[in-house]
Amino acid sequence: MAGFRELPWFSQLGLYFLVAVAVVALGEYVDYPPILPLVSAQTSLEGLETTAQSRKTEVNKLLHFEQDLPKLDTQIQAIQRELDTQRRLVPEEKKTDEFIRLLQDEATHARIALRRLTAKPVVSQQYYTEMPFELELDGSYYDTLEFFKQLGGETRIITATGLHLQGIGASRGQRTYSPNTTVSGTVTVITYFLPKTGPSEEGSAPGTQTPSGP
Repeated sequence: MAGFRELPWFSQLGLYFLVAVAVVALGEYVDYPPILPLVSAQTSLEGLETTAQSRKTEVNKLLHFEQDLPKLDTQIQAIQRELDTQRRLVPEEKKTDEFIRLLQDEATHARIALRRLTAKPVVSQQYYTEMPFELELDGSYYDTLEFFKQLGGETRIITATGLHLQGIGASRGQRTYSPNTTVSGTVTVITYFLPKTGPSEEGSAPGTQTPSGP
């Protein structure tokens, strides 16, 4: 059988033409990536590199946040402690009974007598509510000062206003006093709480209590 090079030139040209037609026809029905795998692989590689770079950028951002987490946790804990302190200074509830017991305990420690404790209407301010009480008390002058000093040292904010003191000479025979009592009088003490959303409590008052003396 004659080789390709031994065929006449017009036969070789015809074969070249048939091969060219076959390649074109094959391209119409067969996808190019199987035929040109390097081009397809290069395109896929470029896409993967772009995706990898995008993911790497996202990871770097997350790593930045991860490095800041201890600092953020510390800040959150500090804010929480500050909030807890503020809640002790100005609670979110009135806690009237607790406050009355506090006044009675401080009076006992200071060795003065609380003769009367009258709750006044609460007064709503923009960010807080005032809860005033009028006290009638008697004791020695220095014990009375100690009573107010102890109130000033409480965690809950307490203020005093309208203090009126006088000697007990005129009323000595009308009331029984302890031996060291030298003054009596009235004062309004005010504590505070945070208002709640809802109907205003202004104008409400628990009433009057008459604590026992020391």
